[in-house]
Amino acid sequence: MSGSEGRQGTPIDPPWSVDLLADLHAGVLDAETDALLRPRVEADPDARAVLEALDATLADLSALPPIPMPRDVALRIDAALAAEAQGVPAPVVSLNSARQRKYKRVGWGASVLVAAAAAVGVFAVVIPNMSNHTEGAQSAFPQPTQSRSAQPPAATQAPADEKPGLTVKGQNFGPIIGDVLKMQNYGPLDNQETLDGCLKGGNIQASKPLGVSPIQLDDQSAVMAILAGGRGPGSFRIVVLDPDTCGPDNPNGVLADTVMAG
Repeated sequence: MSGSEGRQGTPIDPPWSVDLLADLHAGVLDAETDALLRPRVEADPDARAVLEALDATLADLSALPPIPMPRDVALRIDAALAAEAQGVPAPVVSLNSARQRKYKRVGWGASVLVAAAAAVGVFAVVIPNMSNHTEGAQSAFPQPTQSRSAQPPAATQAPADEKPGLTVKGQNFGPIIGDVLKMQNYGPLDNQETLDGCLKGGNIQASKPLGVSPIQLDDQSAVMAILAGGRGPGSFRIVVLDPDTCGPDNPNGVLADTVMAG
């Protein structure tokens, strides 16, 4: 080891990069390099100013309220988890690409985020709670503690004279997608075979739904099914059926058919 370099070529004399100073600030360097580097950094006014800026950044970040994940992102995560539970492959996304998109949206410089991440060490993400329709309700993500390979919940049937609790006006399906994804309730359609027949009538390929539940569509009793696939990776298809008229020979039994892009 030379007098100007620590372990793995880490420079112990100035100038130092912001990334290296952030690693020192976060305490992630090996003990030998830390012991050599820290007194030199603390004796250098420019390097000490960077450490003070990291302290200030950490304090500012700690004081911020949790930033909720965009609802459309949360919905796609729910759909992807449901698809994976049923054996549908999820698209692979480059982590670096995702980070770059995140940095652009938030408007922070990448170098500042790298330094802040090194200082903080861990991030908490908050997403909308799909099981609660109260505006602004949130829960820590990820919530599930069970294995991702767990099977969907067993089908539950509502009493025949009881109207579904999930209501939709127009084509605004977003607020109930998370709830339907948790269900395997065919309601008045009774079973998968009947659902397949109704999908056939609308020229829609039959498949096991990611989620299915009775709903009220503009005050009309209906059944909503969320199907994997659509127009690209990560997309899924929402089909709403009239249980009184849908069937293999009646395309008019399909009340709505829309694709949610990935």
